[in-house]
Order: sequence, then C-alpha cells, then structure tokens
Amino acid sequence: MQAWWLQALKPVVIVGVLAANVVLPKFPVAAPEQGHSPRAVVPPVETLVDLYHLRDRLDGELHQSATVMVATRSGVGMAPAATVDQLWAIDRRLQQEDAARRLWHRAEKAAAAAIALGNPATLPKESVAAAYAHWSTAIVALNQIAPETLGAAQAATRRQQYEQQRAIAAYYYDTARSEFLVPIVEQTGMAARVRLTVCNLARECRRWRGDQPPANPASLIKVPVAIALMTHLHQSGTDPAAPVWVDPSNWTEDIGTTWVRTEYPLAQIMTDMVSASSNIATNQLIDYLGWENLNQSLQARGYRATRISTKLVGESTYPANAGTGPNRLTTDELTDMMVAIYNQEIPHAELIQAALAEQRDRNLGYQAVRPPITWLGEKTGRNSKVLGTTTAISVGSQRYIITVTLDRSANEAVVRSIVTGVIQHLLTHNGFELTISPTEAIATRPQTFLP
Repeated sequence: MQAWWLQALKPVVIVGVLAANVVLPKFPVAAPEQGHSPRAVVPPVETLVDLYHLRDRLDGELHQSATVMVATRSGVGMAPAATVDQLWAIDRRLQQEDAARRLWHRAEKAAAAAIALGNPATLPKESVAAAYAHWSTAIVALNQIAPETLGAAQAATRRQQYEQQRAIAAYYYDTARSEFLVPIVEQTGMAARVRLTVCNLARECRRWRGDQPPANPASLIKVPVAIALMTHLHQSGTDPAAPVWVDPSNWTEDIGTTWVRTEYPLAQIMTDMVSASSNIATNQLIDYLGWENLNQSLQARGYRATRISTKLVGESTYPANAGTGPNRLTTDELTDMMVAIYNQEIPHAELIQAALAEQRDRNLGYQAVRPPITWLGEKTGRNSKVLGTTTAISVGSQRYIITVTLDRSANEAVVRSIVTGVIQHLLTHNGFELTISPTEAIATRPQTFLP
C-alpha cells in the first residue's frame, strides 16, 4: 500500500457534496404537450446546487403564469412553452447527475477493491485476475457517465488513470497464465537466451521474458521503422508513392533490390526493407525521417523500450551518419506493433502487411506453420548476436502474432521448435484457453506491454 500509484488513486470527492440534492426541495416538472419535442438547453452551471436553484426559479415562474396559460388557450397572451421546455431539460439533467453520482461511486468502490489487493506484480493468478476485473468494472462505470454532467471532466481524467492500472493488471494477469510456454522454452535447453511473446489481435497475450530486450534487435528493428514511416506520411499528407532518391552515403553490403543513386517510391523502399531486409533501404528511410522524428513517433505510440539509434551495417561497410548506441526493442513491444499493423491501426497498414507477406527469409516462422494453420506474414532478423522472427498466423477465425528471439545462437531449429510448440497449443486449446473468461470480453486492450 506504500506504492506511489496506490496513493495516487485514493478516492476523492467529486463536485462538492453531490448528496446535497436529497435535502433540497424538488417540485414536479410540467411535461411538454403530446407531440412536442423540447429543445431547450440547460444554461451553464458550476454546481449541482446552482442547477436546483435554476429549476426552482423556473418552477416558480411557471406557477405564476397559470392565468396566462388559461388565457392562451383562448388565443390571448403567451404560452410559457420555453419555460416548460427548460424545466423538462433541467429535470432530465438532474436525472443524469444522479446517475453520474451513482456510477462514480460504483467506479470508486471497484477501484478501491483493486487497490486493496496490492501490487499486481506480486499477486497470485487468482488475485491479479480479480484486480483486472475490478479495474474493468470501474472503467465501464465511468464510461457510462454522460459527457454533459458536472463531473464528466473529472471522470474522464480518472478513467485514464484506471485504464493505465488495468493495463498493468492485464499484463501480469496474462503473464500469470503463461505456464504452457515454460516446457516449450525449456525443451530447447536455451531458456535463458529466449524472449517470447504471443498475442491475439484483441491483445490477450502470453509471454516468456517478453519485457527483457534481446541481445540485439537485428533486422526486426525494421518493423518500427516501417510504422514510423507510414505514420509520418499520413501526418504530413505525403503520398506513399512519392519518390525519394537513395543517397550513395547509405550504401552497405545488401541482398535487397534498392540501389544507391536511384529514385524509388517510398512504399517500394519500405517493402524492400521489410520483405528483402534491405539495409540500404532502411538507412535511407532513417535519413528521410530523421533520428528525432523517428523515435518520437514510436514514443507517441507508447513504445518506451524501443529505440532506433544506429543504421544497419552489412559485412563491414558503415553508412554515413551511422548513429550512436545500440538499437533496442522487446518482443512485447514488437508483438504489439504487429498487432497494430494487422488491426489496421497504422496508417497504410495494408502496405506493411503486403511487405510482410512477401518475406523472402522463410526458414523460421514460415517453416513452422502447417495446415490447418495459415501463415500471413513475417519479419525475420539475424546477426551474430541474435536470431528471431515475428510471425503472423491465422488459427481458425483468430489471428495471432508469435515473436521469438534467441540470443547468441544461429540455431534455426530452436526458433522453429518454439513457434511449432506455441501453434500446437493454440490448436489443441482453442487458442490460449479452452474457455474464455467473462472479463476478457469487456474490451480490446490498448496495449500488450507495460505502460
């Protein structure tokens, strides 16, 4: 209970004392005539007490105008239709405020129950499942608070805090249910070198050391470059077909089809980077985006562990402006990037999907897939420090991303055996589990990594 986030989420008072409405008089509101659609807007108020005072004043005016209303039926005087409409709108608003108060208390009660369980990183599976359910209940309640109510802004702020806490609980809840990965990884005899994350497109995941960076990302780092590129093109209004000249300074030993001193459409350069793993294409796109813009784009999407600091090098030739420091990512974040691509959350995601489906290196994930499983696309990475793949597959009606890295080994059979083991579990267990917990259906999660 001493953790900062526990203290930060202690329940607070909203909109003064909302319960004050129970001691204020409430008069009946005249209903609009049949067939009439009131369009009155409630004037801006700062407190619930102001709203009650406004209603009482209008109610008094309505009673004082009774004789005018009689005269109006004879065609004399003015009907207080505006007053009736205003009272109707205020009465409806008061009902919304009462509902908002009850929803707020429901959310606070659920959040308090989650906090009382303790730090989700140290909880057993049953308790972290309960914490996840409590946070979900709190968020659902806050989502139901009408946006025009007095506490809506505070509810929105609180919902963001709760969503962050639910994401943390969801991460540890998924991790606690990842036991089936243990024998799959341990049978390789290289468990300490393995990083593994598996997610469906609803962002339910299982993992083995998924938050720990591999020794090196190798060419897997090209996936975040592709995401940053397409995000930039969308934000700047640039057509993916726009041509870019490939600078000779970005040359290095390569097996791709992108040549220096040649102009190509940006989409073609990206495709060569992903499908053929062209280092020249990667280096040119890094120059096109710029180091700062590239990493800020990834940061804006929540990827804190991923960092692109160095261009790609072939056998021995370093490009100009090569950068400093190692590149970095985790299988958790890389898997989430692939989920975002296949969920069409990335601008021009279909172009990246097409490039993944044209992957030339098919010795890892592709070789591990057999019917009835469908291979959708893949990005591989290999150098002297790491061997890895992030592979998209379809199992029945569900799609999954399997990301595996193996440090300091070129043993392709080990990577394939891990992918095969995960696929076999998905086939025989109807996905991750034989049954789906009711809490899993509440909402698609916003991320698969620690915020």
